[in-house]
Amino acid sequence: MTDMLGSALSGLTAYQRALSTTSNNIANANTEGFSRQTVSLTSRMPEQRGPLTLGSGVQLSSVQRAYDQYAVSQQRSTTASYNQQQTIHSLSSRLDNLLSDSEQGLSPALSKFYDSIQAASTDPSSLAARRELLANGSSLAARFQGIESEFSGINEEINTRISASVNEVNGLSKRIAELNLTISRTVGQGGKPNDLMDQRDAAVLELNKIVRVSTLEQKDGSMSVFVGNGQPLVLGTQPSTLVVTGNRFDPTRAEVSFAGQGEISGALEGGTLGGAMAFRDDVLTPARNQLGLLANQMASAFNDQHKLGTDLRGDVGGDFFSIGAIEPRASSSNSGNAALAVEISGSLNLTGDAYILRQTDAGWQLRNPASNQVISLTGTGTAGDPLTAQGFSVVVSGTAATNDEFLISPTGMSAKTISVAITDPAKIAAAGNDGTEGPGDNRNMLAMVGIESKKILTNGSATLGDGVQGMLGKVAATTRSAQVGASAQETLLAQATARRDEVSGVNLDEEAANLLRFQQAYQASAQVASVANSLFQTMINAFR
Repeated sequence: MTDMLGSALSGLTAYQRALSTTSNNIANANTEGFSRQTVSLTSRMPEQRGPLTLGSGVQLSSVQRAYDQYAVSQQRSTTASYNQQQTIHSLSSRLDNLLSDSEQGLSPALSKFYDSIQAASTDPSSLAARRELLANGSSLAARFQGIESEFSGINEEINTRISASVNEVNGLSKRIAELNLTISRTVGQGGKPNDLMDQRDAAVLELNKIVRVSTLEQKDGSMSVFVGNGQPLVLGTQPSTLVVTGNRFDPTRAEVSFAGQGEISGALEGGTLGGAMAFRDDVLTPARNQLGLLANQMASAFNDQHKLGTDLRGDVGGDFFSIGAIEPRASSSNSGNAALAVEISGSLNLTGDAYILRQTDAGWQLRNPASNQVISLTGTGTAGDPLTAQGFSVVVSGTAATNDEFLISPTGMSAKTISVAITDPAKIAAAGNDGTEGPGDNRNMLAMVGIESKKILTNGSATLGDGVQGMLGKVAATTRSAQVGASAQETLLAQATARRDEVSGVNLDEEAANLLRFQQAYQASAQVASVANSLFQTMINAFR
C-alpha cells in the first residue's frame, strides 16, 4: 500500500515540476534570448522485495536548455558583421552626400572658379571681373575649409561613439563576470542555472552588436570572453576594463586600450565600434588626405603659374593662394628632443598619404602606415642635405633617440588652412611677364585657364577634376559596398536567428500539448494517491 502511495506522490512531485517548466516556457515565449527548457523523467530506483523487484515511481532527473552552440555562434558572428557594415554604410552615406552635393560639394565651387578665370581672361583689365575671380577663389577656399570642418565634425562624432561603446562594453563585461560567479556557484552545488545562462548569452550577443568577441566555456560553468586578437575581456569572474586614450601622435583621435596596457584599436573589428573605427581608418582619413592633396595641388599649380605673370601695375605676380605650414607630430613616447621642419619639395610627387618617420639604429626610416611599405629616403636631415621623399623634405633639429617617431602628413592641413592670398584685384597677374602687351594682356590668365585640364596629380597622370571625381568615386563605392554587405549580413543574421529559434525558441502549440499531457499525468497520479489512501483507510477499518 505504501509502495502505491509513494509512487503516486513521486508522480505528483515530478509532474508538478514538469508543469512548472512548461508554464515558464509559455510565459517566456516572447522573451528575446530565452531558450526553451525540457524536462527529463526517469524511473526511481526500484525496491527489492524478496524475489520481486518493484518499481518505486518517477523522478525528474534534469531540466535542460534546448541549445545549439553552433547556431548561437553563427548568430553572434553575423550580428557583429551586420552591425559593422550597417555602421560603415550609415557614416559613408553622410560623406557621400556631403561630397556629391550639387550645390555644396567641391565640384560646383571648382567649376565656378574656373568659369570666373575664363571670364577674366576675356577682359583682363576689368576690375569687376577680377573681383569676381577673387570672390570665387575665396568661395572655393571656403568650400575646402567647410568640407574639412564637416570631416572634423564626423571624426569628433566617432570619438564620442567610441567612448560610448567602450562604456557599454565595460558594463556588459561586468555583467557577464557577475553571472559567471552565480552560475559557477550553482553548478558547483549540482544545479543547472538555465535562466542565468540565457541571460549571459544575451549579454554576449549584445557585446557582439558593439564589437566581435569569442567565447570559451569552462568546466565550472563560467564563460571566458575574448576580444581583438584573443585579449581576455572576461576571465571567469574577473572583467577587464577598456579605456579610451588619445592617439600617440594625435590626442584628438580616440583609441581603445586595456587599462594599464597597450592600445588594441587595430585588432578590433565587428559591431558598431569596429564599424566606426573601420570607417574612420579606411574611408574618412583617406578622404581627408585626398581633400588636402587636392587643395595643396590646386594652390601649388595656380601659385606656380601666377608667379609667371605680371599684374596691372607691372609687378611680378606672387602667390594666389596661401596654405598653412606643415605640422609634423611627435609620438608621445619619444624620449629624445628632436624636432622636424617639413616643406613641400615637389608637389607632383605628393600622394596625400601620411607617413611615420622613425629613428633606428641604422638611421631614419620612412614608412607608409596604410600600406606598411618602407619608403626610400635620401639626404641626412640637415639644412644643407634634408631628408627627401614623396614630394617633401625634412630638416631635423635636436637629437632623436632610437625608436623616436614622427607622423608627417604633408597635405593634412591644406584643406583647413587654404585661403586666397590676394585682396587687391589689380594684383592678379593676368599678363605675360615681359610687359609688352599692356593692360589687355591675358597670356598668363589663359595659362591659368589651362590648369583645369592640366595633369597635376599622381605624378602628372590626373587633373584636379579627375582627383575630385576619384575621391567621390571611392566614397560612393565604399557606401555601395557597405550597403550590399549590410543587406547580405542582414539576411544571414535572419537565417542564423531562425536556426537558433528552431532549436531554442518556444512553440506554443507544442507547449500547450505538453501542458495537457503533464496535467493529465498529474491528475492520474493524484487519483492513484486517492485510491491508495482509500485502500489504506479500508484496511485500517478492517482491523478495528
